[in-house]
Amino acid sequence: MAKVSRPAALQSEVRLRKWPPGRVSQLKLFLGHLEQAISISLAAQVEQSPKRKFSEFIPKITPQDVTVDVEYREIRLFFTAPRGLKNLLFYEFDISATSGFFNLDRFASPETSYMFPNLLDGATYFMRIRVVTKDGEVGPWSDTEEGTTPIAQAFGLYDGTEQVTRVSTRGNQWDKVYQRQYNAIGGKTYYAIDYDVRVARNWNADGNVEQADLIFRWMDAPTFYPVDSDFAQAGSEFNVSTYATNQNLSTAAFYVFAVKTDGFTTPLVIPGTWQNERRGTFVQKFSTIAGGPHTFRLEAQAIVNHQGAIFKNDFQSATIVGGSHDGEDLTNITYGSDALVRVKNFNIFEALVDE
Repeated sequence: MAKVSRPAALQSEVRLRKWPPGRVSQLKLFLGHLEQAISISLAAQVEQSPKRKFSEFIPKITPQDVTVDVEYREIRLFFTAPRGLKNLLFYEFDISATSGFFNLDRFASPETSYMFPNLLDGATYFMRIRVVTKDGEVGPWSDTEEGTTPIAQAFGLYDGTEQVTRVSTRGNQWDKVYQRQYNAIGGKTYYAIDYDVRVARNWNADGNVEQADLIFRWMDAPTFYPVDSDFAQAGSEFNVSTYATNQNLSTAAFYVFAVKTDGFTTPLVIPGTWQNERRGTFVQKFSTIAGGPHTFRLEAQAIVNHQGAIFKNDFQSATIVGGSHDGEDLTNITYGSDALVRVKNFNIFEALVDE
């Protein structure tokens, strides 16, 4: 039988001196494609060659050198190259639903590993490997290995409910922006929700620019009726920064040289109200959860201090040049404003694999 071992793959490294990194990356990519094309071409020539013949001098891949890993709808083979192997071109991999290898699929690769993807659930497959040399000779087949894919269950739901929440900077607290109950089958889970984040305009001062910096996180409680202490964070945090203005005379705070001269708006000034909405999807994927009731919650916190390690969007005040108020700042920049968070289209997908 095949032993459980996974030999590390050996990769050669190309070193080039005094070449820019971009040029080196392009050359490595080109060489990789060229090597793959050559291997495919040689494999095709050997497959079709009338000189293709069996040789008992080519080493056989022995069972103790083979590892079979069975995962969800795929089987992977790993093996140690046989000793004394010379003039190698590639390895041939056969897979079949029958032990006699009727209606088989055959693949070729120069690597000592291969993955058979897109297999059926709960099916037994038979596999074998042999060596092909540059002379067109083939070696003996390895002993037959077999693997059975697990039976998988899948479940999911979609909730298009839309919810809008004002996230406040007061209190430095986490605000709930979405919550959904879910009865899990207990497997590998992917869930996501669409968002739209914009500044909640607070100020009426002329020429004001506001910025809102938010941190989001997914929370999970193993119950349908949770209290705050039941929740634990699931996955990583998400960061969103957005900004806006609410006055007709607001100027372009993005540019240090955005000016207004003697009441005349220059081309570098953005007049009128505007806002930079941020839209996207918050995702939590591939986390294994326990079966039974769950309550998922998306929380947000507004950050007042924009100078932290995460948020670095520093604006510059536009000033009047000339006239009676030379050098006067036109733009009041407010960091840490409240934000309006709109979420909808909650999706969840869960796959349970029986080992």
